Amino acid sequence: MNSGLVLVFILFFIYSIYIIRNNMISIAGIKIKRSPMLLAAQLSQMLIIVLLFSFSGTFIHSTSIFMFMLAGLFLGEMFILKGDLNRYFMQVEGKHYGLGILGIRHIIVFICQSIMLVLFGLYYW
Repeated sequence: MNSGLVLVFILFFIYSIYIIRNNMISIAGIKIKRSPMLLAAQLSQMLIIVLLFSFSGTFIHSTSIFMFMLAGLFLGEMFILKGDLNRYFMQVEGKHYGLGILGIRHIIVFICQSIMLVLFGLYYW
């Protein structure tokens, strides 16, 4: 194992601890609730990225498979966040907002990330 991979593992471990400690959904800078599903999605993304770095290219199509999985997790994170925010606003205001609750910029970022990962996955296939 080379030193670059060890450094990547250390940085991802530190970032994973940060994700676990700050497991809160915030609206306008105010932390409102913990979300175990969002935590699981983000830690799964971290695990897939670590696997991508460690096994990339060592077995057939590993890079593509990990990129496809990561694209699915990004889209899953968007729907988990939407569901958690809608549950919060149903309790507070009694309204259901749909995907519009995330904002068009966040939706565009989630979708563009997933499209780029799928394109890179197809390229590496």
